[in-house]
Amino acid sequence: MDISDLLALKPEDLAATILERRRFLAQALPDIEARMSDDADELAPLVEKLRLARDAESNKVAELKNSRNQSQQEARQLLQQTRALREQLDEKDGLKSLDPKWAKEKLEEALEEIEEKIEKQALALTDERKLLTERKKLLQKNEEWLEKRRKDNPEMSEYVDSSRKMQKLFKHADKLHQEMLTHVQKNEPIHDEFLEKRAELRISVRQVERSRSLIKQS
Repeated sequence: MDISDLLALKPEDLAATILERRRFLAQALPDIEARMSDDADELAPLVEKLRLARDAESNKVAELKNSRNQSQQEARQLLQQTRALREQLDEKDGLKSLDPKWAKEKLEEALEEIEEKIEKQALALTDERKLLTERKKLLQKNEEWLEKRRKDNPEMSEYVDSSRKMQKLFKHADKLHQEMLTHVQKNEPIHDEFLEKRAELRISVRQVERSRSLIKQS
């Protein structure tokens, strides 16, 4: 009914229309309010369950991230140390028997480049996994190189030991990082469902409050 129709009504007809609507609301709203209350009661524990599951995964991710960061920080310090030791050995001709191809690649620079990308660039999960795989291959190649060079160059003992400690820390950090990514992926659908159900719960609660308000008015 538009404004012109309302203005055309006689006062008694308008009052009857309003009364009829009030009676209809008085009959219908309790059922609507009860139905919305039931929906809210069903959604509330589900939303809480999803919240707890999401938070548990988030806490696990944060825990793994802290452990990974600690291992990476220690590994980076050793990376700088091995690089300095290598430069010292270069000056003393301690690495004169290096494989030219490996010397050209320079493990330290390659690892630092990977670390730079992992730490400072916003990467997709697939890109992060590729970088971790690349680093794993570098570390494996370096392990084979170290084993041979330690036998051929006893003076490289400190360099080899430092490099192996670095490798161990990087491998541990990579393991933690992979586990962290697994939990991140697992948590994504949980978080999405939580947001969806929480939105539904909020709508149901607002509808319940609106129904109760209309019941009082009618």
